[in-house]
Amino acid sequence: MRTKTKSIVSVIITITLLICLTIPAGASAQKKSSFIKIGTYDSRTIIFAWSRTDLLKQYLIKLNQRSDSAKKANDSAKIKELSVQAISFQHLLHQMVFSTGSVASIMKVINDKLPELAKTEGVSFIVSKYELNYSDPSFVVIDLTKKVAALFLPTENIDKMAAEIAKQSPIPIDEMTIETDMLDGYCKLYGKK
Repeated sequence: MRTKTKSIVSVIITITLLICLTIPAGASAQKKSSFIKIGTYDSRTIIFAWSRTDLLKQYLIKLNQRSDSAKKANDSAKIKELSVQAISFQHLLHQMVFSTGSVASIMKVINDKLPELAKTEGVSFIVSKYELNYSDPSFVVIDLTKKVAALFLPTENIDKMAAEIAKQSPIPIDEMTIETDMLDGYCKLYGKK
């Protein structure tokens, strides 16, 4: 499913870029530069910045409240559903932090801030560097990781950890399986083998 989503995103980006190339020169004369600029970010740093806000904490509080309510009501089906949701969320976070998992759902939090950043930086697109499979050599690619991360207003300085993240190559996403201990814990809790 993720491969299909990545393929769709890549096709949309490619079509958009082709449309931009066909715009008459007069229409693009208003721009300061004759180059098309693409802003990119390291999605791993973005999810790290997001995790250092109250948004992750709020999500976990809501999940715990729902779980507590289900336990008080002795609703085993709901408890099981919420356990699967928690395991799935943890797995998605690991794909985002350690690999190249999509942060599109997280980026929605700052979508309203991206146009101003794009304008300030003079870029036509802002996209994860892992989703930009190719760009014409005449396009200028600008790393906006630090500036995009700052839009989340993290509650602590993330610069040191962001630098460490950038030094590491992402784990290939197809190697990011659910951890054995998570799966074992679920199976033990629900009597599965």
